[in-house]
Amino acid sequence: MKNPLPACPATLCLIPLVLALAACAPGARTSHDPLSIARAPVATAINDYQRCAQDALAPLMKDATASVFALADAALATCAPAHDAVRRSILADNAGHPYVAAFADEASENVRLRTRNMLAHSVNRAREAAAPQIQQAK
Repeated sequence: MKNPLPACPATLCLIPLVLALAACAPGARTSHDPLSIARAPVATAINDYQRCAQDALAPLMKDATASVFALADAALATCAPAHDAVRRSILADNAGHPYVAAFADEASENVRLRTRNMLAHSVNRAREAAAPQIQQAK
């Protein structure tokens, strides 16, 4: 005859159950966006590109009639070498992976679009900040 399992207080029986359930619970959500986990060389290239674009945008922001995206595109056009550096750094960081060229093209285009939106947002914020001053001057 088998020995019955030893009686165990409810709290001692619950501890392994709680630990087992905790191990099965989904972890914190992590971003799978390659740009959010970029390594140092890629992140540096992206930061340089965005800094170039911000610097190129600064003198253009005085044009209150142009579209915010037209201004952003004009600023980005002056930073083509920095955008190429982003693509090259992505290629180097992912060397050896299949389809790396397509990934580098897509990721660098994603960086360009994010930077474009960031610049357009900067122009909008500057225009909103200047709007009360214009109305007060009237």
